[in-house]
Amino acid sequence: MRTCLRRCLPALLLFIIAAQGASAAPVNLEDIKGIDASGLINLIAVEKGKVVVVNIFASWCPPCREEIPGLVNLRKDFPADRVTFVGISVDKEPKALYAYMGEMHVNYPVLLAEGDFMQRTGVTAVPQLLVYDTKGDLQINHRGLVQEAALRTALNSLLEKKP
Repeated sequence: MRTCLRRCLPALLLFIIAAQGASAAPVNLEDIKGIDASGLINLIAVEKGKVVVVNIFASWCPPCREEIPGLVNLRKDFPADRVTFVGISVDKEPKALYAYMGEMHVNYPVLLAEGDFMQRTGVTAVPQLLVYDTKGDLQINHRGLVQEAALRTALNSLLEKKP
């Protein structure tokens, strides 16, 4: 596990940093990286100082399909140096995820859940939204569809809090 983290974490972080400033640029199938629970913990630690929005979804999920356009809009509205958006797909087939990302014009990094991700993060349904504050503490753990306006309000509130 530690070897994988040492190998995978630098690539994952570069992918996330590059994708935060990107618009809906095409993504190659090979660019879709996997993430396990330890990878998520490391991601939150690296992004400390920012609000981190983690959207757990599946390409076949109707509420996920309804929710993602709002996340795309929010990514455009919140500066990347203050808010990090990451999608984590529970799809079993990377090709389905790849097609879905292009269809939805996703403008933030998307990773593929692997290993112990579901069990260790407590994900039991999709969509599920995890929002961490600037200290890296989980503030929102919402199962089900999140409306864009409600998430916008929550993000503004978290950004207004003094660390």
